[in-house]
Amino acid sequence: MTRQSSGALQLEHPRRVWRITSAALVALLFLVPLVYVVMISLESPGHFLAHPLVPQLSPSFQNFSSAWQQGDLGPEVLNTALYAVTAAAISTALSLLIAFPIARSLVAWSSWLYRFLVLGICLPLPSIPLVIEARDLGLFNNRIGYILLHVEPGLPLGVILLTAFISSIPKELDEAALLDGTGYLRYLVSFVRPLAWLGIVITFLYSLLGVWNDIIGPVVFLADPNLVPVTRGVYNFYSSNESAYTLLGAAVIIVSLPVAMLSIVSQRQLLRSTMGISK
Repeated sequence: MTRQSSGALQLEHPRRVWRITSAALVALLFLVPLVYVVMISLESPGHFLAHPLVPQLSPSFQNFSSAWQQGDLGPEVLNTALYAVTAAAISTALSLLIAFPIARSLVAWSSWLYRFLVLGICLPLPSIPLVIEARDLGLFNNRIGYILLHVEPGLPLGVILLTAFISSIPKELDEAALLDGTGYLRYLVSFVRPLAWLGIVITFLYSLLGVWNDIIGPVVFLADPNLVPVTRGVYNFYSSNESAYTLLGAAVIIVSLPVAMLSIVSQRQLLRSTMGISK
């Protein structure tokens, strides 16, 4: 048994080394650009031009205040938070309402609806027809229209994820709730939501990131400078400060910081939900 166990360890050891090496390479691939942006955002323009690859010994935070004031990022961050949170919440709620009938086959052609949603992930959004539709419906260049136009992109993946989570919930729970007289919406909120919480959080974060990182939508659907989100603000800031790399680095960090903090805060909840599912 000792030989067999030692042989198994010898076979598993190269696989473990390969997994660790691959994970380290992927981490470096994503971390190196991030670390470099943080590094240049803490440098003075003179030091960056003289030594672009050498970090400055005494970090300077002046770039952040300058980028915040020159780019007028405050109102744009608030606009982005409003758009992203509201659109993600609506998209997640609609995904749950659509996913439950599909998972339980309560509607006709539920399997075909599911395949159609899978296909919807691969199809790009047609911008020109959406602009025409937005103008005809009075949704162009206003907050409500911009939020509603960003609800749909998160629906296909949200419905697919929540359908998988709801399918794992025993149908006996549906029957017990029906016999107890529980209403449909109350059952979704009180019973399905806690059991599918991991899928709901993932759907919300995916939709939120899609709205937060959108750069085409603000250019196409918003003309009022007071309504633009922070992505378009950074783009405008870049066009007027193409050579100010330290200020651009600070602006990118400011824009990315709220989403990074949200991901860190939600990571604990995701881990707890994953451990609960594995048990």
